[in-house]
Amino acid sequence: MLPSPYNPPASPSPDKLQGFIANLPGMACQIELQEDGSFVFPYVSEGCLALLGIPPDDLQSDVSCFLKRIHPEDIPALLDTLKKSAQTLCFWNWEGRITLPDGETKWVSLGATPQNMPSGLPRWEGIILDTTQSKLGELEVKRVQQQLLELSSHIQDAKEQERLRIAREVHDEIGSLLTAMKMDLSWLIQRLPKDTPKLTEKARTIEELVNRAITSASHLAHRLRPGFLDCFGIIAAIEIEAQEFSKRSGISCTIVKSQENIELPEAYSITLFRVCQEALNNILKHAHAKHVQVEIVKGTDHLELIISDDGVGFSEAARNKPRSFGLRGVQERVAHLGGTVKIASTLGRGTQIAIFVPLVEETPQQALFGDNSI
Repeated sequence: MLPSPYNPPASPSPDKLQGFIANLPGMACQIELQEDGSFVFPYVSEGCLALLGIPPDDLQSDVSCFLKRIHPEDIPALLDTLKKSAQTLCFWNWEGRITLPDGETKWVSLGATPQNMPSGLPRWEGIILDTTQSKLGELEVKRVQQQLLELSSHIQDAKEQERLRIAREVHDEIGSLLTAMKMDLSWLIQRLPKDTPKLTEKARTIEELVNRAITSASHLAHRLRPGFLDCFGIIAAIEIEAQEFSKRSGISCTIVKSQENIELPEAYSITLFRVCQEALNNILKHAHAKHVQVEIVKGTDHLELIISDDGVGFSEAARNKPRSFGLRGVQERVAHLGGTVKIASTLGRGTQIAIFVPLVEETPQQALFGDNSI
């Protein structure tokens, strides 16, 4: 039965209210702003002693004992949030650390609602809670996430180093051997007897196989590490990759660039090139697109790479499926440079991948291959 206006619900008794406040994992309090910008505690609950190690009477008589408990690095945020709440009468929310006399550090969270007093200055009523356990758990999660990001970046760097080493071996050693074989075959073919057409035909077949092997080795070295990326820069590398993509797929590809040549640190160049490769590969396999546009723009302090297609698009569920490693790899590579990835896709209306990377004088890793240690 709902209470009627004639039978309002009974208010909790003072004893019950005090019991509730006493069992809080922190302390209830009133905080009042003074004319000089300082504040006082007109009321604090008994939980003050357990939370701050300060008897309630001491805190009410001397607010400095509270400020002395606050970690020095967290005092500015406390005062800033106090000022903002006082000016706008918005909810006062602050989180920071306190240090007890025995050296123990606690995380506490303050939440208080302001109201104007007859003096024209606000008074807050709220609670300060001990959030140490939840905060430590949050910090541990962040620490593990950072370690995973560093590990992922290390693996990517190691992969690039290994790709570079293999590409050089394929180009310099295998390529040189195949070229020498071709030259020897040409010398041999020219000296075969004219009356041995089958032998000459067989030699020509072997020569053709060697030519195909040379082409395959060149393509393999290119896929492992495109030489023109090092020689001509990121713009030329993306243009050549786009041309190769169009030849393989029959999908037209337009390049939009803010300038003809963009100089970037090696770590940035190889990351953006690999992202472009991955995006074009995904379009080839899944998008059923007719046109692709790659836009690369360098600002004063950032670089944007935007890859758009007019394909079938995909749903949010498809993006988050467990084995969607391609897009995750893109996000991890970009995160390594402190950048962000935004993916917009609509079923039947195509996909856009926008990469934003801040440019700084000191790169996160000075060069992917400056230090050959793994």
